Amino acid sequence: MNNGTANGIALHIPSTMPRERSFFLHPHEGRNNDHLASSPHLAFVETPPIENAAQHFQHQYTIYRDSVEAMLSSLVDKPVPASLYDPMRYILGIGGKRVRPVLAMIAAAAVGGNPHDALFGGIAVEILHNFTLIHDDIMDAAPTRRNMQTVHVKWNESAAILSGDGMMAVAYQVMMRSANLSRLRELVDAMNTGILEVCEGQAYDLEFQDRSYVALDEYFMMIEKKTAKMLELSVRAGGILGNGSQAHIDALAKYALAIGIAFQVQDDLLDISATDAAKLGKTIGGDIIEGKKTYLIARALEKRPTFNDRDQALLDEFIRNHGLPEERVPEMQDVFERNGIFASAKNEVERLTSDAHKALSVLPDNAGRSMLHQFALMLLERSH
Repeated sequence: MNNGTANGIALHIPSTMPRERSFFLHPHEGRNNDHLASSPHLAFVETPPIENAAQHFQHQYTIYRDSVEAMLSSLVDKPVPASLYDPMRYILGIGGKRVRPVLAMIAAAAVGGNPHDALFGGIAVEILHNFTLIHDDIMDAAPTRRNMQTVHVKWNESAAILSGDGMMAVAYQVMMRSANLSRLRELVDAMNTGILEVCEGQAYDLEFQDRSYVALDEYFMMIEKKTAKMLELSVRAGGILGNGSQAHIDALAKYALAIGIAFQVQDDLLDISATDAAKLGKTIGGDIIEGKKTYLIARALEKRPTFNDRDQALLDEFIRNHGLPEERVPEMQDVFERNGIFASAKNEVERLTSDAHKALSVLPDNAGRSMLHQFALMLLERSH
């Protein structure tokens, strides 16, 4: 990983990071017998100096993620009805990088605020995200997520729908516990807009399944809504709770939309190019098997006139049959490789990541902004 620059953009990281006052959750606090536990005590603890931006990012990311995990584990402790609350605890407990709440905390720091003022707001976005996953898995008939049974498989579709609905209410309850609610109307508006746009994105995704052709601009519109908008909501929540200016929040939004779209294009690419199915958490080539209109397919459809007859026939068969059998995934891999589709995807990810870095120039030159640069690099360089 490049520790000083990203795509030619200086990160402005000093060679020796200063000692920082960081927030830690005391592990014995943040739990009680209420449905939603009271706010944890946040204590200042000195952290040692770290020599480069990448190490500092990983260190601080872990601190923020641990704060999120400690709080998530205490949120839904009501025992009955079990068919409602057990699925909630299950989906919130099966892990993940906690990208959205951590991103909210980093955004708060980047606008000059206290990152832990965005803890509850970020967790609210994480709960909303997991609510959408429950319903997405039902619509996709997905049997597993993160190598675990999906909620509708472990319980049933009715329990999954109901627990997903309940999680939306829990998300708002959590958000209302934020330390700074002076801009509550702005925060609620951002959350409502984010939820609606994610639903629009899912609707477009479903509509595209029945179409023989999806243009690249339609694809980008769909994933901006379905994937990137939840990341945008994360940074908006963090910027608002960190009391950032409108210019700063707008810059954060541009950054998040760019990395959100880059994340999805990278995800589309990894789905068929990854070499370790266990790390990927799903079958390699699953999107091809399921007939999904990914970036790779949209780009291939755009370039179809330049394909040879055999490659055109395979792409037409994929569209006509809404997917291909698993044993034919290597054929599509070969088509993508020979016709520059993989290269186009990689270039798109790099371009979007560069746009994300550029958007951050509006923000104060501080450790939070540096973490946002590193966050984008983390997404760009991931292998699963």
